[in-house]
Amino acid sequence: MRNLHSNIVTNASDILLDIDGVILDQSFDNLFWQELIPLKLSISKNISLEEAKLEIKTTASKIYGTLPWYELEFWENRYDIDFLSVAAEHSSKINFLPNAEQTLNQLSSLDKRIILLTNCDPRLLNIKAGSVPFMQYVDGCISSVELGVVKEHQGFWSKAFRYFNINPKFSLFADDNLYVVNAAVKAGIENSFQVLEPTSNVNIINEPEAILTIRNIGDLI
Repeated sequence: MRNLHSNIVTNASDILLDIDGVILDQSFDNLFWQELIPLKLSISKNISLEEAKLEIKTTASKIYGTLPWYELEFWENRYDIDFLSVAAEHSSKINFLPNAEQTLNQLSSLDKRIILLTNCDPRLLNIKAGSVPFMQYVDGCISSVELGVVKEHQGFWSKAFRYFNINPKFSLFADDNLYVVNAAVKAGIENSFQVLEPTSNVNIINEPEAILTIRNIGDLI
């Protein structure tokens, strides 16, 4: 049986992908922000773990969807914590999502560019790329931190299109963040997919709210 989305893949010149929750298991990010950083903060400030979790959650809620949310420098300056050392110490927990590497390998064999568009801070991204070999399958990668504007905003897309000479009409995009998917559609990428299974935890599934949805990028093949 032919894949439902095979025509979209066939007709695309550029395959644009998010990283966390699309290629990499988002379980690491959840662990990093919800457990590891609060633990480090609780020790640093001599407060309870629950107080530290509330502190991180409160700060995050105030800046969610903005550039500081994704910039490690903001968090490091605010809490005087070496975020990279925490990530490096637990880098063994960074993993591909199920079937993601196989799918990347198949996509890379096609006559198309694979470009990663992420909100992840480049310094944290380097740790992830050093732990999981996803960069070998792609032709380019850019972070919103490098461009100075997050994927949720149209400014990101105009800059990314120029940077990589992308024609949105002949591109497809996949991201687990609905706001980003909607921003991509608004920017002209009609074939933008919401990924519904961003982690290996079967209990964490996004509500299908975009026009196009896939369980994971394996559904593109």
